[in-house]
Order: sequence, then structure tokens, then C-alpha cells
Amino acid sequence: MFITIIGLICLVAVVWAVFPLVWTKKDESPDLQSVNSRLLEDQIAELGVDLEQGVIGKDQYEAARLDLQRTFLETATESDINPSLHAKGDPFLVLLIVIVLPISAYFIYKQVGTNPDTIIYAADQTTASGPHAASGVNDVNAMLKAVRARAEADSDDLESWQLLAQTLHIMEDYDGAIKAYSHLIDKGVEDADIYANYADVLASKSGGLLLASPAYEWTQKALKLNPDHQQALWIAGTAAYYSKDYGLAKQFWQHLLTLLEPGSDSYNVIKGNLAQLEKEVSAQ
Repeated sequence: MFITIIGLICLVAVVWAVFPLVWTKKDESPDLQSVNSRLLEDQIAELGVDLEQGVIGKDQYEAARLDLQRTFLETATESDINPSLHAKGDPFLVLLIVIVLPISAYFIYKQVGTNPDTIIYAADQTTASGPHAASGVNDVNAMLKAVRARAEADSDDLESWQLLAQTLHIMEDYDGAIKAYSHLIDKGVEDADIYANYADVLASKSGGLLLASPAYEWTQKALKLNPDHQQALWIAGTAAYYSKDYGLAKQFWQHLLTLLEPGSDSYNVIKGNLAQLEKEVSAQ
């Protein structure tokens, strides 16, 4: 109960601190999602040129196009919430407040809250911050090391294992992320997000995605828990597409389309994929 209250307090504090950094009036410059959308179009156009010139084959073109769209959709999930806002604050400061501060608070509580003898009072401190203080990158690496150590020290500390899995996933340490997600699953955790993330890591690690792939199996488990899980629908549709089961791919992607905001970049990407599907079916 206490840690829940502390968590809520931290959430309120983070929102209060970050809000002024990211909330501005509608900006005059393009938002990040618009830039990503144009970049996606440019990259796909370049692939088209390579295809026409015979540099790559059609299968390579389709695989590369879907990989680009997958990356775009992953970044679009949060941006689509309010794409008209543009962050003007210091990105490192936002990172520090949003990630470093809450994680640090969590481990301080875990250490001090459960072991009062570890409290060091100001008068007893012999070290001081200064120009030689550790950099933000070193702090993040140190916290990752601490997360890993805490998780590995207690196989039943599922909060630490989930934090470790998500951190390694974001850092693209797929081997480590697979190990952490597997541990959570072996411990009986049933969560659509974890299943979908596990599928994503497996697909990224293998470099291929088919209906026979373990990644697809985990998307089905995720969709059983949450039929509207967007990441699972996207991965499942992609697996069906690569397997040339266009009817199944259409089923997954049409469902995903109903969950997206009409006119959003993500919506347009999926709509374009469905149009491409129709061309593939017509060409058969």
C-alpha cells in the first residue's frame, strides 16, 4: 500500500515538473511525428528506386518496407495522442525527470525503506557533487546495472524483472530482453503487453516473421487477453503477410485500422498496407 502511495506521489510530481517543459502552444515547426512520416515516405521511395533499378528484389523490397513501417508505428503510438504539441524543453532534463528520477526513487525506497540502517545523514556525508560528478549516461548505466543485480538476486521480484525487460528491449539488447521476458512468463505472469513485447523482441532477434514463428504464437496469446492490442495486431498481420496469407493479414490489419484515429499517420500507414494487400491478391 505504501509503495503504491509513493508511486502516485511520484507520478504527480513528474507530471507537474515535466508539463511546463513539454506543453507549449501549437508550434510553427513540424512535430516529430510529421517529420517521421516524411522520413518514412522518403525511405520507401528510395526502396522503390532500388527495386526499379534491380538493386533489390520484390521480396526484399516488401520486407524492408514493412520493417520501416513497423518502426514508424512503434514511435507513432505515443505521438498520435496529441501530435500538435511540440516539446521545447531540454530533452536531457526531461529524460532525467521522467526516467532517472522515478527509477532512482524506487531503488532508494527499496534500499532505505526496507533497511533503515542504510540511511546516511547529511552531516555524515563525505562526498560532494562537483565538476567531476558522473555523467547522465553513467547514471543510466549504473541504474541498469542495479536493476539487473536486483532482479537476478530475487527471482520473485517481478517488478524488477519487468523493468529490466523493458529497459533492455528499449536499448535493443534482444538477448537480455528475451531472457527477462522469458523469466516473467515462466513465473506465470499473464499480461498482453508483456506477451506482445516478447513477440516483438523475438521477431527483432530472428530477423524474420512468419505464421510458424514463435513471435506469432505470442501475439495470439496477447490477443487472447486483449483482442484490441495494437502492437500484437500489427505483428500478427505482418507475420501473415510474410507467409502470404493475405486474407489473415487483412483481418488483423482491418481490426487494427478500426482502433486508430482516422487521418492519423498510423492510420494512413495501415490503410496503405491494406491497399497493397488488395494489389497482391489481384495479382495472384
